[in-house]
Amino acid sequence: MDSTRPIGVFDSGIGGLTVVRALMERLPLERIVYFGDTARVPYGIKSVATIEHFTAQITDFLLQQNVKMLIVACNTMAAVAADVVRQRAGDIPVLDVIEAGARAAVAESRSRSIGVIGTPTTVNSNAYARRIHALDPGVRVYSQACPLFVPLVEEGWLDHPVTRLTAQEYLKPVLAEEVDSLVLGCTHYPLLKPLLREVLGPGVRLVDSAITTAELAAAKLHALGIASSHAGPAGYRFVVTDVPLRFQTIGERFLGRSLGAVEKVEW
Repeated sequence: MDSTRPIGVFDSGIGGLTVVRALMERLPLERIVYFGDTARVPYGIKSVATIEHFTAQITDFLLQQNVKMLIVACNTMAAVAADVVRQRAGDIPVLDVIEAGARAAVAESRSRSIGVIGTPTTVNSNAYARRIHALDPGVRVYSQACPLFVPLVEEGWLDHPVTRLTAQEYLKPVLAEEVDSLVLGCTHYPLLKPLLREVLGPGVRLVDSAITTAELAAAKLHALGIASSHAGPAGYRFVVTDVPLRFQTIGERFLGRSLGAVEKVEW
């Protein structure tokens, strides 16, 4: 496989840009094509069949871009449709944020007591708990849905008193279980890391599945011998299904840099 081919990363909307940011920092020579299905977000309120159908469409689009790896950067998609991606991808390696986050949590936990926060759909799917228990059946997992975090992050209220009070309320039951690691089971949540660290205190490690996904991608690319060694600047494409301007405005906050041109596709 040609190592100069891009990595395809996709999400139901904007949150997956935290994964792209981690990839840019960990793998600066890699080209990336990011797809955000902004016309049909949120996925969390849709049926499994609908999510599988949308995921298949996006997977096919990215395969047409001649990608060398696919990364499912949406926890909802990863929870209910990762198998759809793998079936369509064939020989193309597929990674997802749940697998990466679960592996890192098990590796880092000393007390074998792990908390998971995510959207209601991700938490209700039990995907993190299942994957963590598959890796280590003795780990205790405590999950907490945090539905208000996504709108607060998109509003830019990253260090707002309302966000702090919300975090304190959501994390009370998890802290009561004396977890030593907390998995950020939504790609919006890395933007809240400074605030969450304050609320949690020094005894709880944060597992950022954006960073762990980038680490897993780096290891996989090198193991397969398809890591880019191209010395020139890496190219980045950002593709959405609706309102590129809004995506650009909020997306630059997630990415920590300018997005440049954003493409819109019509289904």
